Amino acid sequence: MINRLHYRFKVLFRRFGLVAMLILAIGVSIALSVSLWRSPGRDLNRDKSNADATQQVVASKSLTDLYGFDQLVYNEDNVQYSIIDYRPTTTKMVKRLATWEVGDYTKQKLTKAAYLDALSKKGTVMISFPDVVAGGVVNQILANDVDLPSNVEINRIRVPQKGKDALVFMDDKHRTIYQYTIKSAPKSFASFKMSDERVKVKFEINGKRVLTDALETVSLRSYSYLMETNATNNYLSALFAGTTTPSANRDGNVLTYNDGVSRQMTVDTVSGVAKYDAYDVADLGKTFNQRMAKGYDWLVRIHQIPDNIYFFESHDMGRHLIYRLYVNGLPIFNQTAYGTVQMKQHDSRHQEIDFSQYSLQVPLPADNNVRVTLPTSDEVIKQLADAGVSKQSITNMAYGYRWVSDTNQNIVTLQPEWYFEVGSTWQAVNDKLAENQGGTN
Repeated sequence: MINRLHYRFKVLFRRFGLVAMLILAIGVSIALSVSLWRSPGRDLNRDKSNADATQQVVASKSLTDLYGFDQLVYNEDNVQYSIIDYRPTTTKMVKRLATWEVGDYTKQKLTKAAYLDALSKKGTVMISFPDVVAGGVVNQILANDVDLPSNVEINRIRVPQKGKDALVFMDDKHRTIYQYTIKSAPKSFASFKMSDERVKVKFEINGKRVLTDALETVSLRSYSYLMETNATNNYLSALFAGTTTPSANRDGNVLTYNDGVSRQMTVDTVSGVAKYDAYDVADLGKTFNQRMAKGYDWLVRIHQIPDNIYFFESHDMGRHLIYRLYVNGLPIFNQTAYGTVQMKQHDSRHQEIDFSQYSLQVPLPADNNVRVTLPTSDEVIKQLADAGVSKQSITNMAYGYRWVSDTNQNIVTLQPEWYFEVGSTWQAVNDKLAENQGGTN
């Protein structure tokens, strides 16, 4: 039998040569591929592939980049200025702070007047987060001797321009400061050249929040971008990994995917808004610091970590986290009702993630002369008061861009506007004024 097979093989090789061998090799390859496809280990390999892709995304944006600063205010001749496009400068400042050596900290609770004085101290630079960030995250951002307690709430860092005196970490809600003596500052902040695109400001305490009042009008450009839609399959493979293949059902514009056990995702195919619920999450994070880290992990897992997404807001010690896209230092609003991504921890095993499938891709040419002039904070507060919004109810105010999409052309226009927050809800000032007048904006 063996001799006969050997003889036939020799004849085959003499007659067809390498062509036959190539065909044979292809056939073996196809057979092996089919075998692997049907193998129970296929899902594990697919999950590993997804994990490898996730690691590539991790490298493009770190946790410390995600939880970056969103305000830079410096004191010049006892007048404070806020830089509009601050991020290039704050990035350099963080690298410089990493070279400083500090001693132990002292913790101090201040009166309202003392806290306000600390915010506007002469000869300092204030770099602020958009909302409270866990002390453990701040420690990672600075990567020096700073050793804040992991779960304290930090809103901003006050840095002496000449590298002397103290490095101060500030908690607005509790009017508490953590003050580190500076032992060594090889390079101070005095050498930083600040951008000319700035606005004169002052800090104000409104309840338990600190508002940054713009004392001047500001002129901002509008922008346009090509819009990109992220494929639903990318989210399905990431969010339903390790469980059964989800079934899909359509009800009008809404597609619902469900594994029949513990996970469900709905997608509005018109608005691009998706909602995911998982009821089998083993570890959501038990502390403020852990929840912020988990927020980053979820963004990586669902591939929602573009270069221009940043942390924007935290509620209930990180149980509710919101992230937004930013352009030139300003957050984008009206993409959805909440931002770009929001995460809610409902109980010990239930995690909700809401997100938009739309993102910005390529900036389109813009006319630099087309600008929008935004009024001062006082003017805005007066307008809101006339519309029935008291100043005491305002928890935050900010410049931002309104997301206006043309899904037919896949174009997004970003229009600069004033936004304000009451409770935990943000709204465009123009929209509130239009509501009060009984019209639409």
